[in-house]
Amino acid sequence: MKKLDKLILKSYMGPLALTFSISMFVLLLQFLWQSMEKIIGKGIELSVWVKIIAYACATLVPMALPLTVLLASIMTMGNFGERYELVAMKASGISLWRVLRPLVLLSVFLSLLAFWFSNNIMPSATEKSRVIMYEVGTKKPTLNIRENEFYSDIDGYVIRIGKKDNKGENLCDIMIYDHTKDLGNLNVTTAKSGQMYSEDDGNTLVFNLQDGFTVEEDIEDENYIKRPFIRMYFKEQLVRIDVSNFAFEETDKDRYKGHYKTMNLLELISQISLLRHQNGDFNQFFLKSFTKNALVSKNNNVSTSQNRLDTTYNNLTKDQKNLIKSYMTNSVASLQNDIKSCGYKNEDDKATIILHQIEVHRKFTLSAACLILFFIGAPLGALIRKGGLGMPVVVSIIAFILYYLVGMFGEKFIKEGTIDPAIGMWLSSIIFLALGVFLTIKATSESSMLNAEQWQGRWQIVRDKLFKSKKKEN
Repeated sequence: MKKLDKLILKSYMGPLALTFSISMFVLLLQFLWQSMEKIIGKGIELSVWVKIIAYACATLVPMALPLTVLLASIMTMGNFGERYELVAMKASGISLWRVLRPLVLLSVFLSLLAFWFSNNIMPSATEKSRVIMYEVGTKKPTLNIRENEFYSDIDGYVIRIGKKDNKGENLCDIMIYDHTKDLGNLNVTTAKSGQMYSEDDGNTLVFNLQDGFTVEEDIEDENYIKRPFIRMYFKEQLVRIDVSNFAFEETDKDRYKGHYKTMNLLELISQISLLRHQNGDFNQFFLKSFTKNALVSKNNNVSTSQNRLDTTYNNLTKDQKNLIKSYMTNSVASLQNDIKSCGYKNEDDKATIILHQIEVHRKFTLSAACLILFFIGAPLGALIRKGGLGMPVVVSIIAFILYYLVGMFGEKFIKEGTIDPAIGMWLSSIIFLALGVFLTIKATSESSMLNAEQWQGRWQIVRDKLFKSKKKEN
């Protein structure tokens, strides 16, 4: 490796690491913000937080890499242009293509890495992320009984505590409404004081109550007239409440296994082939069943009108005619319903196959985006000639948003059945590849189309002409 290549790669690796960290941080914040409703107030342990963030980062890497390459390439080439290093290289007879060669090879490597990651790591991380987010979503909020508030998050109970100490163990003025029978406030326990603690690894909440009573209403007819209320006083009583649904429980690990987002490329191709085969078998079975039912219906009509009644239709009674009409109407309606059901089934099968096809193309488009956006960023940096995190960040974010929006519209058109998956998923890549070729040609020809100083000069000329024309009019 020549010194020039080492210099270029060394100048590129710093912005690459920095922008990758920033991209991952921003995308992770977006993920956490979207999942905040499921996570907040659940009292999740640190180990679970680590798993959530780790799996989320693994699923975000293929999306963060294209943005990283775009931003890093703009910054690197912009720094070369701003410090006149690119001018010095060209003055030494080194072409722009020679300058970009080590970066192109690195971008190819990153594209292959992105494909490997999205095909091998991302499906497993997506499956585990969905499982753990389901577990978090089904977990009850943290058990937090506040003073002078009726707490009803425990199934079957409503609890009110007048006062408690800082640790939340010693309580005063306690009321516990038992709704486990789902018949209203038939059982109420009150106590002047008590303690609250947990047992069975936090699955059981225990109230050790002192100096209180329990009031229970008997709603049975035979006892209600004699003693509608039962009041039992106690000096000490233990009340145990099952709160296992507040604990973090591991669910079925295979809950999302077989989902198209949790499959690699070979599994997706195999699943698409299986879905098409199943759809073909269903259509053949339906066609045979439909033909058989139609023939049976026709034969039944013939036998009903000729063999059983043994007369012409005009000579039948009104009831006989209505019977034949009703039978034929029901047969036609049944066949029409079968046809509609077959159509709905085919639409669902087609939509499922399309989702799998989208995921197949996504594994390639995400990796190809690294190379395509490099040929957007590098020429832009050479043309803008501005480094740092100012102008490059603005330009890269705008370019990435446009790339993402075009891809999103293409995916939407695919799901609506407007365009083929191969065209829709590659639409943004095709458009930006053409733009990259155009920018690269402009950069190699040393065009000044994006030179800020030149645009400022042109604006100054236009502004001076405008002011001069206004002065002449005055």
